[in-house]
Amino acid sequence: MKKLMKHIAVCLLVLLTGAAVAAAQETVIENGINKVAGNLEVPRGTVVNGDVTVNMGEILILGTVNGNVSGNMGQVTIHGDVNGDVEANMGQVSVSGNVSGQIRARMGEVVVDGAVGGDVDAGLGNVRINGTVGGNVNTGLGELRLPGEVLGSVASRGGNIYITGTVHGNVSLIRGIVELGPQAVVGGKVYVEEGLVRAAAGATAQSIEVMNELTEEELRRDYNDDRGYFFRGLDDVFEDMANSLEQAVRGIRIPQFRRSFRTIIGRPFRWFVGWPGSLARGLFNMIVLFALTALTYSLFPRQVHHAGEAVIQKSGAVFGWGILAALLAVPLAFLLAITLIGAPLIIVEVLVLAAAATLGYTAITRLIGERIVNISSSGKANPLGAIALGVLIIGAIGMIPIIGWLFSLVVLTAALGAALATRFGTVPLQPEGAAAETNLQGSGINNESEGEEKRPGESRHGEEGGEDPGLPEP
Repeated sequence: MKKLMKHIAVCLLVLLTGAAVAAAQETVIENGINKVAGNLEVPRGTVVNGDVTVNMGEILILGTVNGNVSGNMGQVTIHGDVNGDVEANMGQVSVSGNVSGQIRARMGEVVVDGAVGGDVDAGLGNVRINGTVGGNVNTGLGELRLPGEVLGSVASRGGNIYITGTVHGNVSLIRGIVELGPQAVVGGKVYVEEGLVRAAAGATAQSIEVMNELTEEELRRDYNDDRGYFFRGLDDVFEDMANSLEQAVRGIRIPQFRRSFRTIIGRPFRWFVGWPGSLARGLFNMIVLFALTALTYSLFPRQVHHAGEAVIQKSGAVFGWGILAALLAVPLAFLLAITLIGAPLIIVEVLVLAAAATLGYTAITRLIGERIVNISSSGKANPLGAIALGVLIIGAIGMIPIIGWLFSLVVLTAALGAALATRFGTVPLQPEGAAAETNLQGSGINNESEGEEKRPGESRHGEEGGEDPGLPEP
């Protein structure tokens, strides 16, 4: 009996010691965290009583945050608990833990593997709900996949919705396709304003209504590489982009930056003073470049597509054209300047080079964004979201001293070359194999015809030596 009591006493002592050590190891941070740039990790056993904000960096939450989590231009990953809201401007949100509030992502993908107590709002990006959402799910332009559970309703302005889980409320889509899997359950009605609904055997819904039924081919015409986006609701998407950029700037809680940003109009030299001015200048450049690239892609999607293909398939020719344009730009302007007749043409030269750089830059940003989205996500990359991500990455690298200048020079050279090599996107560059085949056909070589000529007993003018009535006699 005494031995048993000793063992129990030892066990209790070990448990109390472990609890004391665990309590001693727990870290509590008051007043929140605000980081200017770089990645931030809240480790396990750490409690933050306040908001967590990071500008231009990734956020990883393994512990507990009793406040809101905001990320500007970076990914936000929640493996722990957040007793508040999560917001990401131009960045991805991934939740495998618990978020008591809502999630809002502007120009970024949202993946929920855990639990979210409030709404999930993605202005421009794909959404995947594997876990549970206590509120509603709203998306702009992007694919929505829902194998999990949504206690509220689902709404999308454009794109495809794939439901293999449960939605307790309604499902509404302005234009696109709603697919219901065999295990899909919709407690409310499924409403599509323009598009179609595909319901597999076993799927249940209160009602299904399609106001204007369209075929998949008709829906595909809304967006392709020749026309771009042409449908109602696009203005709202561009409004979301503007709000995203505005929130990204407002979310930077740095006193020096805010003071310099407010006084830019009255005191322009602030752009060049210290790191706040450099940061403000870099963000402003991103805003302007994104506006130009989004407009360029919306108006000339086919040309952007051809320029992007040239960067991949003919990188040598692209850089060759870009270097040639950079080397000849200044001498040509000088020659035009020394002549009275050619002086006005300098403006034309500048406009041509600016248009070429904008077109090529749009193609490069789309390529970079699509590659990253395809690697990190199983869904199809949204073109405008990919462009936004590409502008963000190029802009962030360009803000690095020395390396950023060299990288920006390489991007500018490639942008000029991509536009000039494809004649501003009007002439797609052919791969090596296709070019060789074209040369063979142009030279009149036809293997099949030669084979037919070598066959015995056959004539080129008719069967069995007969003459072709359409040919004149010799």
